[in-house]
Amino acid sequence: MNQADAMSSQWLLDVSRELPSAQLDGFDISEDQYPNKAWLPAHITLRQLDITKPIPPDLEGLYDLVHVQLFLCVVQKDGPANILKELCKLLKPGGHLQWVEYDPVSFKVVSPDPLLKQSANEKHVEIIRGPEGKVTEWPSKLASYFVNSGFQQVTSKSYPLPPEFYAPFMQCHLLAAEEISLKAMKNDGPETQGQLFRKLLAEAHKECQTGVTMAESPIVVIGKKLI
Repeated sequence: MNQADAMSSQWLLDVSRELPSAQLDGFDISEDQYPNKAWLPAHITLRQLDITKPIPPDLEGLYDLVHVQLFLCVVQKDGPANILKELCKLLKPGGHLQWVEYDPVSFKVVSPDPLLKQSANEKHVEIIRGPEGKVTEWPSKLASYFVNSGFQQVTSKSYPLPPEFYAPFMQCHLLAAEEISLKAMKNDGPETQGQLFRKLLAEAHKECQTGVTMAESPIVVIGKKLI
């Protein structure tokens, strides 16, 4: 069995324990955060791939399963149809695509006490939901995109974050948001987008130390490629 994963070597490591004989390949647009090959099982390989460009011919029709997660910042305004087209090329006939995604519609601020300050987290949620107050809705409609792209036996399910995971999720989210601000926003002055966003993150972190945090319900969509 051959499996591919976009953007999560950790997922491959989890799968490798259950499928020690499977060939597992991981892909990301950058190799900067990949672990050293010396620490990986022999049946895991990692390489660079830009999913917004055509799939290399050597990867077409190679995989029984493709796992994708957290493409919210990758998908453009016109939705994920073009990316789904390229992901489908990776699959063998009858292969499966599994896509795990944040759903901006589901993001909300939660607090152990309604009197606690939470304005920074509320502003952060507004930014996550979409620019200029326009909610990014394609994750909520991801199953429909699968169907329209020709996938069969499509299933979609939301997984609300359990309260005991609120804090670790928020810590990871703040670190990821800071990285995005450094790499994808303007940072050439004290009042640029990146600088202002990191100030907001710092205020959100202060609120989190009182118990205020964000919660969300990731969506998992699975579809089968036509035989």
